[in-house]
Amino acid sequence: MSTPRTATAGSSRLWFIFLVLLSGGSWSLVFSLGKIAGEGTHDSLGLAFWQGVGGGLMLLTIAALRRRRLPLDWRSLGFYLICGIFGTALPTTLIFETAPVVGAGTLAITMALVPLMTYGAAIVLGIDRGAALRITGLSLGFIAVLLLMLPTALDESMIGLLWLLLALAIPASYSTENLLLALRGPKGIDAIALVGAFQIAGAALLLPITLATGTFTWMAGPWGEPEWAALIMLLVNAPSYALFLYVLQRTGPVFASQTTYVVTVCGVVWGMILFGEAHSTWFWGALVVTMAGIALVQERKVERN
Repeated sequence: MSTPRTATAGSSRLWFIFLVLLSGGSWSLVFSLGKIAGEGTHDSLGLAFWQGVGGGLMLLTIAALRRRRLPLDWRSLGFYLICGIFGTALPTTLIFETAPVVGAGTLAITMALVPLMTYGAAIVLGIDRGAALRITGLSLGFIAVLLLMLPTALDESMIGLLWLLLALAIPASYSTENLLLALRGPKGIDAIALVGAFQIAGAALLLPITLATGTFTWMAGPWGEPEWAALIMLLVNAPSYALFLYVLQRTGPVFASQTTYVVTVCGVVWGMILFGEAHSTWFWGALVVTMAGIALVQERKVERN
């Protein structure tokens, strides 16, 4: 018979497993929603701006109601702005821009490269050590990228390959944010408040750009599928990421990194269900190789200097 402590530990683990499935499963919808919204008449920069405003206000309101403190000193504000670039403004814009071209399933696979890219960058920067199994996992990640690129390079024009390279900037951006959070992130901040700050900071950076380039949009007028998809994406994106950070803070990076598996598999499935996406042998090979790479490259906590 289980002791009360064992039963409590088992229940806690089941709870966090549920949160991983909820976070990854809901966030995996972002690729399909981004594809629908990106196929509309609104510019990607304008859509990304409203994602930051809506998601940020929603999360900061929740944090305020829960009386969670958010540091507003100059160092913290600078950190929010930097993470607003790499965690909100840049990747969200690229999702809207690339999803209609490369497809939801392909974007889901590229997102699985985030832990692999994070580990590779950590080695290059000298903040983590190379290990045989993890280096093998990193190599599998590069093989997966080649499996995605080769059929595009052989069967399509160079433009298709350039779109895929642009999509790879999305996981690279999130990997940069991961390293910033690990090395410079303020400690003890509520996950919901932190992601809300990133979202608002990203929107603040995008506002002058959209005004200067004429890409700002009021999202007014009759709403169709693109507008509703953008709204649902807003309601899914920020809360899912905040939930992931909550799991990360409570369980550690190794357990939380399992969210990547859920995001990738569900993202591929959503693309097949919603758009009837059919994939080649190259694609499925890339998916299997990517999963193997993630299994070998388990995220560890990067120690601050």
